[in-house]
Amino acid sequence: MLASGAAIAADEKLFSIKANKALYADHTAVGKAPSGRDFRVYYGAGGTVKYVDSKGNTQRGEWLLTDDGMMCYDWKKWRDRCYSHRQEGTYLQSYRDGKIKGSKFRLVKGDIGLK
Repeated sequence: MLASGAAIAADEKLFSIKANKALYADHTAVGKAPSGRDFRVYYGAGGTVKYVDSKGNTQRGEWLLTDDGMMCYDWKKWRDRCYSHRQEGTYLQSYRDGKIKGSKFRLVKGDIGLK
């Protein structure tokens, strides 16, 4: 369940992240990577982003929204990428170039880190 209580159409269409900025700002994406690792990505209200996973990998950078509603990451060490998202049940799924890229995740209010 999306902890913020924000409503997103469940029609499985890609939605504008820009129009839903409040859904991400000061929220943590909680998910499990295809490798089986648990991960957390915190989206700071000021545009900072930080990643941590259960294997101990960490990363910091910035997140921004494009005019066409894509979320882009400017990571310190990793390749920068842009994604759109689709609501799939109680989770969000990342897409790039019309294909599933990344893991399903849910959003939780605040910076919850990896617990």
